[in-house]
Amino acid sequence: MKFLIAIAIIAGIALIGTRITFLKKQFGLGIKNIFFTGTEYILLGVILGSGFLNILDTETISRFRPFLVFGLGWVGFLYGIQFEIKLVKNLPKKFFSITAIQAVITFLMVSTSMFIFFYSQKALPGEKAIIVSIVLGITALSTAQSALAIVNKNFKFRDQRLIDLLRYVAGVDGLFAMAFFAIFLAFTDPGSGTWSSLSPALKWAGLTFFTALIPTLIFLLMNRTRYKHTDFLLVLSGTIAFTSGMAYYLGLSPLLTGLITGIALANTCKYRIRALNFLSDGEKPIYIIMLIILGAGWDLTNTISLSAVSIFIVFRILGKAAGNFAAVKSFRSAFPIPSGIGFSLLSEGGISFGIIINFMILYPELSGHLIYIVIISAFLFELISPRLIIKFFKNRSNIGPLKEKGES
Repeated sequence: MKFLIAIAIIAGIALIGTRITFLKKQFGLGIKNIFFTGTEYILLGVILGSGFLNILDTETISRFRPFLVFGLGWVGFLYGIQFEIKLVKNLPKKFFSITAIQAVITFLMVSTSMFIFFYSQKALPGEKAIIVSIVLGITALSTAQSALAIVNKNFKFRDQRLIDLLRYVAGVDGLFAMAFFAIFLAFTDPGSGTWSSLSPALKWAGLTFFTALIPTLIFLLMNRTRYKHTDFLLVLSGTIAFTSGMAYYLGLSPLLTGLITGIALANTCKYRIRALNFLSDGEKPIYIIMLIILGAGWDLTNTISLSAVSIFIVFRILGKAAGNFAAVKSFRSAFPIPSGIGFSLLSEGGISFGIIINFMILYPELSGHLIYIVIISAFLFELISPRLIIKFFKNRSNIGPLKEKGES
């Protein structure tokens, strides 16, 4: 009975959430950014969780696992289908190099600092401390585009090429997070939490690609026939459900298999735009439900993470700043790029939450610290990111001040 009540409540919240917007309300940019990313639904999940109303207790959350698996496949598919190779090739290659350098440096700084913290505090055994630290380093890479979008809506940049670079980095660094996450999963065994050798890792990688590409081939064969719009949507949804379900059954990552399937179809399916529009329309209710369940699984009694949160926040800021500084200094550009551009790329969420949920399914016993740290840091970064972007650009005359359009 409790599960049915939970379904009704969550479905109602998701339905209402898809029909309201706070972007035109008189809130500060930081609050608007929180609403724009949907992070507030995590708090609704906390209220519904075992710490308050107890509607979403541990047993009820476990029953939502099939939906989480499907949602992860959807998120990965939507992210992957945006990467059409012929469009990516038209962008400056230096943009990719800048993104790569800042991703590697951010990962190393965050994962190393978190391991030192966990090891020195004896919060986790050595091997588990390494696993949690690596995943935290991976989640630190991804940048949500929400803060850039809100600032660009309210202010005018003099040099549009710079905002194009920021959008590129924010769009592609999630791909590096996914790649690092794939490497991590390939070399670890979720059942025992131990490290694997090269041979099992290659087997895992091959099985992941096989699981993703077989549904892709079936989808392409079926699309040789001209479908009605509703039939196409049904086939696409079925492809995502089959891919993510098979990945979960085989102990793989629904998020990564969805990503690979999305990239494959982005470059082979003639109905790419139709698929992208459908996936975008369905993203918000699915994302809302996933965030509610994530919030319900947040263990508020996990006090050790209170100290770890500050370490994660500080070193994510330092990693983004140092990584982008090194990247900008390493490559000459046709337009001036400020060395402190990393302070404009701190907005979190999106892919980071997907990685945490995927990790929570595979490593439920280790996800407590991760959920605590990522959620609190996400709220902070969403709140301060728009103002940091504005302050950064206003203080650099070589870029030019932002011309305010008037906040709404």
